[in-house]
Amino acid sequence: MARSKPLWLLVSWFVVAVLGILILKWTGVWKHVDVNWITRWLRDLGFVGGFLYILAYTLRPLVLFPATPLTLYGGYVFGAFWGTIYDIIGAGAGALLSFYITRKWGRNSFQRILRSPKLQMFDQKSAEKGFMVVLYMRLMPFFPFDGISYGAGLSKIRFWDYTWATMIGIIPGAIVYNVFGASLNDIWSWKFLGAVAMYAVFAIVPLMIRKRQSRKQKQLA
Repeated sequence: MARSKPLWLLVSWFVVAVLGILILKWTGVWKHVDVNWITRWLRDLGFVGGFLYILAYTLRPLVLFPATPLTLYGGYVFGAFWGTIYDIIGAGAGALLSFYITRKWGRNSFQRILRSPKLQMFDQKSAEKGFMVVLYMRLMPFFPFDGISYGAGLSKIRFWDYTWATMIGIIPGAIVYNVFGASLNDIWSWKFLGAVAMYAVFAIVPLMIRKRQSRKQKQLA
């Protein structure tokens, strides 16, 4: 049982994080948060506000706060350019932190429960083609961001394969979401409509690629 302690610590942390979010929601604390004041405060701080945003984004996976709203908010507060820069730094740091935590605490315990030959084969392939696996999932918006980070930490994917694939793969999404977030300052403008169109393309194209791949697999089968 002592060998499983790190895994139980990891699970316990996630349970506490979920309970914390639910308590904040049930007690109505979220309703009293003045988003407009926070937005003005971060803008007035300049680069210090950007640093705080990066720090919040880095720690975000630990409290299971969704990534998309925070990304949009970055564009809304700092604009498309700086919002994208801050997002890439914060999202990348948070993804590396998530990977490190599960690799440090959960990998050994997870490896002991990998008894299915199919799971072991998949784990081995993830080590051999880790860069392309992570890059593909990062580019596809329907894969949960934190799920990829934590799952990669449990697998045999090498650290540098994961790191480079993550930093490259998050760039397109960061640009799209921050441009969209920045356009929220002027809703129904041409900038806003263009951002909506960009977002639609970003969401639809991967779905079309996925559909085509599933068709090819059925034909080969």
